[in-house]
Amino acid sequence: MKDPQTREARPCDALWRGSLVALSIVMLVAVFAGCGSNQAGDTILSIDQALKAEPGQAVKVQGHLIASDSQVLLASALLESYPPQAGGSTLVLEDLDLGTLVGLSSTAGQPGLAQVTWSDFPVVLEGTIEDGVLKVQQTPPVVEVATAEVRVRFSPASEPLMVSNMVWWVFDVTNLTAAALDLTFPTGQMGEIAFYRDGVGLYRWSEGKSFIQSVTVDTLQPGAARAIVLNDQVTLAPGVYGVTAKVTASTGPEGSTVPLPEIATTITVR
Repeated sequence: MKDPQTREARPCDALWRGSLVALSIVMLVAVFAGCGSNQAGDTILSIDQALKAEPGQAVKVQGHLIASDSQVLLASALLESYPPQAGGSTLVLEDLDLGTLVGLSSTAGQPGLAQVTWSDFPVVLEGTIEDGVLKVQQTPPVVEVATAEVRVRFSPASEPLMVSNMVWWVFDVTNLTAAALDLTFPTGQMGEIAFYRDGVGLYRWSEGKSFIQSVTVDTLQPGAARAIVLNDQVTLAPGVYGVTAKVTASTGPEGSTVPLPEIATTITVR
């Protein structure tokens, strides 16, 4: 009896080996497809793509928020008007608490204008699609710090950050006092963000940028908020990073030495 390891090749052996290779390829495809499905939660859809999603499907959708008294929408663009109007494709939003979003602009307190709230940046919202409506279940993460005078909130417009895309970060500063409050910016730089790992700085938003060297003073009325939006193309390896974020202003009159509090958090990069 021949050793099975040294037997002569026969046509049926070739067929068997070919079938085994084909089966292996199918199995590998299935495995990688399964891995892809595990990553599907990171896929960010456009509004047009979301409108084609299966009913009940969980999705992440990116667009500009625009809310009026009659409806809340996610729009693919904002029209150049004031207040802005939704442009391009739109998706109706339900179950969204606007207070959970950072850095929104509004016509509140401006006489003669319709009450509109909007985002000057693309925001990513998570939820399920039903009949062309996104039922919002999750908004971008928010970190905040506060003093007796101000509350500072910070949020990436989406997390995890996708290094292949333009990334957006937003702040808002709210006056918590019963009197007008001055925010003094010593230069044209309104904010700063730094990424680090193991104590080593790996990214700083202001690096390589230039700013107007002039002092700006913004006055916040009681309860009013000031939004600040930053964006950049980030090149970092995937992983979790320590992050510090701050609005580069001080409270009080020009020349004040009391800076706004800095925020420390972590952000995931994919």
